[in-house]
Parts: sequence; C-alpha cells; structure tokens
Amino acid sequence: MTFDETAPTSDYDQFVDWDKRLAREAPLFRWAFAKAEAKTVADVGAGSARHSLLFASWGMKVIAVDPDDSMLAQAAINIAVAQESLASAGGEVELTRGGFGELATKGIGPVDALVCTGNALPHVNGAEGLRTAIADFYAVLRPGGVLVLHLLNHSRLAASKARVVPPVVRDTEEGTKVFLRIIDYPADGEHIDFDFVTLVRDTHGEWQLSRRRSLHTLIPHDAVERELHHAGFTEVRVFGNHERKPLDAEKDESIIVTATKGGTS
Repeated sequence: MTFDETAPTSDYDQFVDWDKRLAREAPLFRWAFAKAEAKTVADVGAGSARHSLLFASWGMKVIAVDPDDSMLAQAAINIAVAQESLASAGGEVELTRGGFGELATKGIGPVDALVCTGNALPHVNGAEGLRTAIADFYAVLRPGGVLVLHLLNHSRLAASKARVVPPVVRDTEEGTKVFLRIIDYPADGEHIDFDFVTLVRDTHGEWQLSRRRSLHTLIPHDAVERELHHAGFTEVRVFGNHERKPLDAEKDESIIVTATKGGTS
C-alpha cells in the first residue's frame, strides 16, 4: 500500500452521487428562490460548483465563491463542460476566490439569494468567525433576499459522539474507491475533527491511501439561529431535510436553515 497526505480534489465529485443529491435538493432551492424572486445567487463555499451549475441551468446568474484554488480549478473544468447547456438556459457561473467574511470586501452583491451548502459553514474560525460570516452574508444580500444554509447536525454529533460516517464505494476509471470519514471530538468542546480517507484499489489489485484532515467549528443549530437573528435576518426556519420537515435535533443527520434579509427591495 502507498500513502498520500493529500486527497485529490476530484474525489469530492466522485464521493457524492450528484445526480441523486441535486434531484433531492432542487425543490427546496426552487421554493426558497421563488420567495425572493431570485435571479442572482452567491454560492459560498461552492467547491466544484455543482450547485452553482444547477442554479445556472435555471437561467440564474451565479457567483461561485471558494477559498481553495484546487477546488476552483475543478469548478472551472465542470463549468467548461457545461458551457453549451448554460448558454442555452441563459445562465452563467462566475468563479471568485474568497473565504468567509470576505464577500462584501470583494464587491460581491447585492444578490437576490445566497447559499452555503455541503457543510462548508463549519470551516469558519470559531464563534466569532460564525458571527462575522453571517454578518457578511447579510451585507451582500439585497433587502428581501433569501439565505439558505446546509450543514451537518452538530447537535446530534456532539450528543452521540458518532465516530464514522458510513463508507461510500465507487467504481472509477482509477479503480475501486472507498471513501471514509472518521470523526474525532477535541477536548475543547468547540470543534469537530474530520479525517477524510480515500482508499483506491487499482487494476493490479494494489491499494493506495490518501487523507485530508479538517478541523471544523462545532455549530449547534441554536447557535445558527441566534447569529442569524443577531445579524438582522427574519423568517428564520430550521428543517431536518430538504423536504422541509421540522428538525429533530436528536435524529436528523443534517440541518437546513432559511432566512430573509429584512426590508424590501
């Protein structure tokens, strides 16, 4: 077995079954965007831009923001592949390098909608980082604009101390890939540590292991609600899935939060 300290960015696209995921999540985004009559959206922590491309396929103008150059490179590849269909739909995706708290300073906005999905939000730097990020979200939304957040249910994780997310197995051109996520809970009670491990069995039967460790800020759902209200958001709603089921904080794997920037456009 060989070992690599860095997991390829393409692993992210292979780990997720994007066709199924986007089909499951699309109705919630359509509902949220319709409320704000949204035509422009900022996708913050956009990763490989899969959500951005979905929104652009609806004819929307999307600003896809991510701090990771390798993710932006993968996003550029995905956008290039979809360029013809985007042109037909009248949508577009603009890539911007940026992290939490930097949106307003980069001249982003005002936009009709802002989304932060895929557990990106816990990459903020502690409680102060969360407050700064949400204030920045508020700043770049137009009055009446809608915010959609999606992240793991940290309240459940912190209570259960779950150690592993069920493995995912994919057959790829590189061979069979096994994706594992191992979870640790630092003693400070303020973070969750994820070890993203990928095992690849090539066509010769040899195994290669790559890993990427990521420290996340622990963000219970009530902390999200508190900071949204503090920033001035209204109509804050918390769901346990993309079908808008009320959150069961003890059982649901994820939380989805929607909120509206006060005022009228």
